[in-house]
Amino acid sequence: MSEARDGRLVGSWKTDLEDDGRSVFGLASFSSDGGVVSTQLNTRNIGLGNWRSTGADTFEYSFHILAANPEGEHVGEAHVKVEGRFVSDSEWQGLGGATFYSPEGKALRSHGGSKVKATKFGIDD
Repeated sequence: MSEARDGRLVGSWKTDLEDDGRSVFGLASFSSDGGVVSTQLNTRNIGLGNWRSTGADTFEYSFHILAANPEGEHVGEAHVKVEGRFVSDSEWQGLGGATFYSPEGKALRSHGGSKVKATKFGIDD
């Protein structure tokens, strides 16, 4: 992804993903060099990826999450992509989706159009 330009996204965010009518909460951290780390309550591993500005109030990010079975063996991964728009300097909304892959890299299934809302937090919170 290209150079990150919008400093508003840099920092830590509480996320709320709409998943089949229920809220799935998570945390995401965006660095000034375009890196992103994300986790959600419905995953067992963190996601690592990148972000970039796409306009005056818009951005996109993507990350990969590895999946393991209870024995710790790799069983695939999810590739997540989100497009967001700032509502204010401390809140954004967007749409996201994921494609799930087998350990061999074969796409198994995909979904998109899931609503995401996020609120920024920091050391004063």
